[in-house]
Amino acid sequence: MPITPQQCQTGRALAKIDREELAAEVGGLPDVIEAYETGLAILDGELAKLVQHSLENLGVEFLPEEDGFGVGVRLKVDRAGTRQIGSWEAEGGRVAEDDVP
Repeated sequence: MPITPQQCQTGRALAKIDREELAAEVGGLPDVIEAYETGLAILDGELAKLVQHSLENLGVEFLPEEDGFGVGVRLKVDRAGTRQIGSWEAEGGRVAEDDVP
């Protein structure tokens, strides 16, 4: 599934890279990435694949449309990341409810 312009922009934000960095990764121009993300251009097939794969290599996961919900983007967390998060949970401080309204 090709990613949407909004998924590209959100994926970059999750990966914490700017258009220049993404363009350098895929051998493209930042202006082309910007035009795509703003809906002014379409990426050709090969460049679209490179953009998606580069973001995926940075831990971004693209979610297809399912059950009436639109496409999505999330940041993958591997086992090492999960363990690290678990260790943060045990770090100091008073135990309290984590839910934020």
